[in-house]
Amino acid sequence: MKITLTPSKRLACAAGMSVVLILPSQASAHYIPAEGEPVQVHGTVMTTWRSASPVDEYEFWQIPGTSMGGDAWPVSQGVSLDEVSVMAAKRLDQNTFVKLGVSTHDGSDGHQSVGIEHASLGFVCCDSKGPWVVEAGRMTAAFSPELLAHRSASEFTEPSLIADVFFGRHFHDQGLRVWLHETAGWSAGAEIWQGKAFPATDGSDGGAWDAFARYSFSVGSVDANIGAWHYRAQATSRADHRYGGGHQHTPVAALGEVATIFPDVRYTGDVDLTGVHAGSSVRIGAESTLGIKGAWAQLNMEGVLHDSGSREADIVADQYAVWLQPYLTLHNHTVSLRAERLVADNTLTGAAAATLGEGAGLLSEDGHTPERFSLSWLYQWRPQIEFRAEYISDQTLPEEQDRFAVGVVWQGSLLSGHAGH
Repeated sequence: MKITLTPSKRLACAAGMSVVLILPSQASAHYIPAEGEPVQVHGTVMTTWRSASPVDEYEFWQIPGTSMGGDAWPVSQGVSLDEVSVMAAKRLDQNTFVKLGVSTHDGSDGHQSVGIEHASLGFVCCDSKGPWVVEAGRMTAAFSPELLAHRSASEFTEPSLIADVFFGRHFHDQGLRVWLHETAGWSAGAEIWQGKAFPATDGSDGGAWDAFARYSFSVGSVDANIGAWHYRAQATSRADHRYGGGHQHTPVAALGEVATIFPDVRYTGDVDLTGVHAGSSVRIGAESTLGIKGAWAQLNMEGVLHDSGSREADIVADQYAVWLQPYLTLHNHTVSLRAERLVADNTLTGAAAATLGEGAGLLSEDGHTPERFSLSWLYQWRPQIEFRAEYISDQTLPEEQDRFAVGVVWQGSLLSGHAGH
């Protein structure tokens, strides 16, 4: 039996488009503390009210045609504490530094997950030819800028489809990184991971690695950057741990309601992801900036779907996601518009292809291509306090939904000295 899932149409310009991504200063999880600096401790609190959740209380959030997991929870209706994080960094001597970061994020049905995002030791050398930086421990990946940025540092309260679908929203893994750190506008390096972060698994047959490079430059009033990366993961019996896989959060329905039992379909095989990001902004006067940014990522997955009943189906997936975001900053106000699109072309073969494909979420309705359009307004009321309002036209599921969000973000240094984040 063969099932072929082909999108009705593709973005003709996606493969060759120029897209942008500019890193806000607050987002840099790869800050290297300077020698002689005091301990730098930076904190963030973000809370948001939303008019709706993309799925009902007793439903699973699964974008059709995709294989999701990690911490990609649907946003909640009402008030949620989206983020509380603390990041500390200290230069121990001329060449050595240490970083520690702890964060909590709001998940499905309001539950909070607390985790160590950073616990790493770093070494800096060869300043005349670099600096070159080596880091080891639990870290945020450096290869994709949108993976190292919290939602509080973004113009939008909801992560991109690239982050949610391809990487499970929060990428924190144990590994080793070697890179040329921001030298004459260049950063480039490689990372090897144990495989504790989606879409990889750890163990003797798991793990992941990546390589990346990016370049930033300025010409007059124009700032720009461009970068590319490649990530390869190996997965063995990978589960969607949001709802299945041993430590699931399957909803328990109230009296009179029905909660669907999540089909625990596993994936074994390889995942290759390639991405590009680039960016440009122009300063208009002393307090205004006009810019555009975005990213594109391509996923290739080849392996086997299987379940506890020993059923199997071969899967070959070819997917891409793209977002593009123009924005305008005027004094303390920033208005941004983000357009996103995800295209999945999946082929499943085998006697159990239909059953396992549906359970894994890799089947989609004919003619449905997930898209999302978001409009945001940010107001920097005080140096450490920002208000935000957002409108989302969500077309990622077959049933379109419009929702609204308003919230507040506090970010600042918890000790004397600059934020260092």
